[in-house]
Amino acid sequence: MKPGGATVQRLAAFAAVLCGWTLLSWALHSPRLELFPTPWQVAIRMAELARTELGGDIVASIAEAFGGWVIGAVLGILVGALIGRVTLARLLLRPVIDFLRFISPLAWVPLAILWFGIGYWSKASIIVLISFFTVVVNTAHGMSTIDADTAKAGRSLRLGWSQRLEVVLMSAMPDILVGLRYALGAAWGGVVLSELVAGDTGLGALEIYGGQSFDVAQIMVGMVVLAVLGYAANRGFMALQRRLFPWIVANWAP
Repeated sequence: MKPGGATVQRLAAFAAVLCGWTLLSWALHSPRLELFPTPWQVAIRMAELARTELGGDIVASIAEAFGGWVIGAVLGILVGALIGRVTLARLLLRPVIDFLRFISPLAWVPLAILWFGIGYWSKASIIVLISFFTVVVNTAHGMSTIDADTAKAGRSLRLGWSQRLEVVLMSAMPDILVGLRYALGAAWGGVVLSELVAGDTGLGALEIYGGQSFDVAQIMVGMVVLAVLGYAANRGFMALQRRLFPWIVANWAP
């Protein structure tokens, strides 16, 4: 592909989406209630909200998503490494992880509210759970499927404990990165889910207030901003991965 070809394709796809959105909005137009506003109407509403609460809601959602993701990722890597490399930990922890990870994140929200109240931690804790279960499964898989010759090579070369740990981590890194990336995407969905139920700030709360006032454009502003932030986070993660681990090919093309 020629330089800039991918950018042209993305812009063309974006333009096609806007055109389709506009045509569908016109087709569904109701004289009594704007149930499907055009992109232009959403842009106007976004500009209005930008002068009031939109900036604060964006900051709140970013803080909850990234804070919960980081904590969940660290815990997931640690526990996943134990499950993948230590037989006793695998026997004790894996059944518990497999049991708990099938509980819907929404089911944890009432407990989070009771434990932490309405605020940052009640929402971030949901993101911690979502990220933890995603990362721990991928990390455990990566750690448990390390080639036996790789582990033996570290021992035969009489590498130190830290050096052998580095060899193991680098061998499992493709699976760990997949888990981190999927967890980052899930974090954005989780933060809105938690804000819809237990939040007074954030993009989820913005959408709830829009629904209560029949302001469909405001709901779509929250959706669009969420999509942009999630896309930017994903692209940033891929760029960081290429810089730090250039030998690992990302699953999706840049």
